[in-house]
Amino acid sequence: MTRIIAVLLMLGQFEVAVETSKGYFVATFPDTETGVTEFLQAIRPVLEAEPGRFYPCVAYDGPARDVLQSLLAERIGLAQNLRTGLRDPGVADAPWIVRNDRIATYLASNPAEKLDVKLVEKMCVSLLPRNYMQLYPEKADVKEFYR
Repeated sequence: MTRIIAVLLMLGQFEVAVETSKGYFVATFPDTETGVTEFLQAIRPVLEAEPGRFYPCVAYDGPARDVLQSLLAERIGLAQNLRTGLRDPGVADAPWIVRNDRIATYLASNPAEKLDVKLVEKMCVSLLPRNYMQLYPEKADVKEFYR
């Protein structure tokens, strides 16, 4: 299990996938205050029973400035990471963003693949060091957005 909360931001909405011990949770929500609230209400019970930490990783195939307008990006801390430049998987702690140039490179080398939320998970894992869970462990003083 990768423990990645994969998110694909699209115009006005976002798709989420996370693998748990009971299988995949996959859903799409509008990128509105109501949609973000619904997302949080849906994902909390899914992850509540799972031990340890999960790592949000977001892909957006467009300019980073558009991500700064996303209510979800603001709520999960991604917008802050974009402002500070700490955004690439493995460069700093999550949440991470897969830049559009990395998406293009990945799709060019895997032409049969289609950009979807499960591919976001694959890309994130491919960009992370193998020991990312040890590099970024659960911290007692940090409350994750989904808890």
